[in-house]
Amino acid sequence: MTAHASSRAYARTRSGQVHYQVMGEGLPLLLLSESPRTHRQFRHLAPLLAPHFQTIAVDTPGYGNSDPPAQPVRIEDVAATLVEFVQQLGHERVKVFGVHTGNKLAAVLAANWPHMVDRVVLAGYPHSIIPENAARNAAIKPIFDRFNPQYAADAHGSHRVRAWAAAQAALGNLWWPQRLLVGAEVTDADIGDAEAHAIDYVQGWRNTVAMYEAVFDLDLAGYLQRIAAPALVLEFRVPQEQHLGAQAERVAASMQDGCAAAVETGYPLALQDSAESIARACLPFLLGTPAA
Repeated sequence: MTAHASSRAYARTRSGQVHYQVMGEGLPLLLLSESPRTHRQFRHLAPLLAPHFQTIAVDTPGYGNSDPPAQPVRIEDVAATLVEFVQQLGHERVKVFGVHTGNKLAAVLAANWPHMVDRVVLAGYPHSIIPENAARNAAIKPIFDRFNPQYAADAHGSHRVRAWAAAQAALGNLWWPQRLLVGAEVTDADIGDAEAHAIDYVQGWRNTVAMYEAVFDLDLAGYLQRIAAPALVLEFRVPQEQHLGAQAERVAASMQDGCAAAVETGYPLALQDSAESIARACLPFLLGTPAA
């Protein structure tokens, strides 16, 4: 595979600067990450898509090197910033790939700005693509609470120290993933993946709670039903979430022009571990060609 050079830059919006990485040439494909990841989450997927598109991997406002969004955070407001970002780059129409928090932003973009979104991929583990708020939040909140403990505020600020200590513990787990601790072989790419994840966490942990609260409030089902553009619901299937049931087919059936696909992968790093399978699953759809 031919290597594609990448470049990073900023675009200025009324809500602040948005940082992004570009790779490849051709029709623009916006890549929107989960929380609190950045353009680095697509370090394996973007090179596979770059032969076909100009991939634009965004640091969502509040993460990476992008400025934080206004408080209280609303997914609709962050999506509006991304619309202005796309306009600043000179694009009138884009394809969009969003994973987890990114799939919520992608759904709002496609529903509220139909003239801008040509095709959209909504990707994630089952818990992330459940349309109904109550069921989705019930599936997400145990994961959220495990990694983002909340402490009651007090006058002396001890809650801030406890949050800082919890952040250090979470960072340690990212710094030393199981692959580095017990893997039969450790590659440079393995170190790079751990480094990228740790950097993203350090840059974004302060904004994660506010972004998740915005996700919890979002009427995803309503937005999905309003999307007119062709949409692919791409489910990352893992044994850990079999109890939630398969979601992609029923979600796609609720949309105006939806289709579904699934990738059997690992948990919780599908874009790291299964980039080639994910690219194969979404490329025919993004290109508008029949799947093989």
